[in-house]
Amino acid sequence: MFANSLVLPHFDYLDTIYGRTSKTKLHELDILYKKVAKIALGVEKTESSINVYRDMKWLPLHLRRQVHLSSYMFKILKWQSPSNFINKFSYISGGSRDGESCNLYTPRSKNLKNFYYLGAKVWNSVPSELRNTNDPKVFCKAYKNRLLDSAISDASYTVNNAFDHVYKIN
Repeated sequence: MFANSLVLPHFDYLDTIYGRTSKTKLHELDILYKKVAKIALGVEKTESSINVYRDMKWLPLHLRRQVHLSSYMFKILKWQSPSNFINKFSYISGGSRDGESCNLYTPRSKNLKNFYYLGAKVWNSVPSELRNTNDPKVFCKAYKNRLLDSAISDASYTVNNAFDHVYKIN
């Protein structure tokens, strides 16, 4: 599809970095993303965005950023990235609920835009059965499908472009 091959790469390029910009700028990107999707499908401007995303099998933009950051975290934690990143994350240990589900320690962050903070927060939202996957492509595809299915079926779903908001699968 034309939009998939020519337009989506522009939204995906460095999205884990620009995803930490202001909510206003992210909202502007989201509007552009919605317009591209609606033009590609040839539907009215008033059509529900979530229906358009479902038909195109696209995630809303903030969820695309979440999948990309999760995929990057997957590669870091599975030793498929440079070692200087691997040593920056540690698992919670002990008898806590977070420790039993192999969550990452979420470091304190003054501005909440720190990569180590956001990466740990996003990773902790990934369902445990997906974390145990060994192939990054399988992980990414399965997580994307789960997020899309959850967003479509969630009647209370709303787009939240806050850089530190993480959507949790129902």
